Formats: sequence, structure tokens, C-alpha cells
Amino acid sequence: MPLKLSMAETAPTTKTYGVFVSCNKCGGMHDVGISVTLADGPVSKQSIAALYGGNPLPKILSDLSNHSVSCPMTGRQSIQKDNHHIFLVPPKS
Repeated sequence: MPLKLSMAETAPTTKTYGVFVSCNKCGGMHDVGISVTLADGPVSKQSIAALYGGNPLPKILSDLSNHSVSCPMTGRQSIQKDNHHIFLVPPKS
């Protein structure tokens, strides 16, 4: 007999996550100013490296390691290449 699933069980809930990075220039945590929408994101702030545990990242997340970030403390630009220092922050409920 086929298993029947309700819509809630078959359609994952997507959320929009803020992207933050650990700054290479001042060591602080900065909002990148972009957001990503994911169905399998974290429930609290988490690095994308920890979230995917060595598995391949979706393209939208792998592209983040090429995004230039301006440090509000120093005014200098940097690129955070280390996925352990790129974080997704869920929306506040």
C-alpha cells in the first residue's frame, strides 16, 4: 500500500537567512548585507562548514567565499575564503 504524506510533510519550509562573516581585518563579525533562502538551514547561527559537515555546498553558499566584504571598522575590503568563518543566521521569530 502506498504511503500518503500530507503537504506539510512533503514541502520543506524555506527561510531566509542573513549572512555574516568573521572579518579578516578586525576580527569582528560583520553582516555581509545579503541573504539566502534555504529549506535546510540552521535553527541558530551556524557556519556553513559546520552545517554541511564536509558535504558539497549548494552553489548559492559556495559563491559566498568569493564575495568581497567591507569592514566598517577599518574601511578595508576582504574576502572570507574559510567556510568555518561564514555564518548563516536565521530570521528572528
